[in-house]
Amino acid sequence: MVDRATATLVSIWAARIAVAITFVVAAVPKAIDLEPFAVDIRNYQVFPEWSLHVLAALVPMIEIVGAAAIVSGRERWVRAGAVVLGALTLAFVALVASVLVRGIDLQCGCFGRDEAAASVGWPTLVRDLLLFAAIVWAARPTPVRARPQAA
Repeated sequence: MVDRATATLVSIWAARIAVAITFVVAAVPKAIDLEPFAVDIRNYQVFPEWSLHVLAALVPMIEIVGAAAIVSGRERWVRAGAVVLGALTLAFVALVASVLVRGIDLQCGCFGRDEAAASVGWPTLVRDLLLFAAIVWAARPTPVRARPQAA
């Protein structure tokens, strides 16, 4: 039978790996083709024109670095990666919520153009909130096993 510390350790690492894979899969298509991502950013109608290409270049790189940090195994880096990815995810949540409130119909751009043209809607908001919950879980320190005491 698996003890609680082992189960917690496995679940934390599963969350870290799932979060990292999600962000790398999201980042790579955007990093390869920045122009369509800049257009997707423009469609949110919240960023100034001069910032679109800067954001299109920075966001995928930040996602990749954050993903690497969260699976690094070094607790300080894991926490830093979780803070960065959590902040990005909360920003995505705010953007999605603003689109829903303003009634704008647009494609998410979250996973590049290969995302099967997913429109921004309530499922996108729920997905991002679940991703944030996984990031919070992944940021937990890994449990230290209690050493058996000598008899």
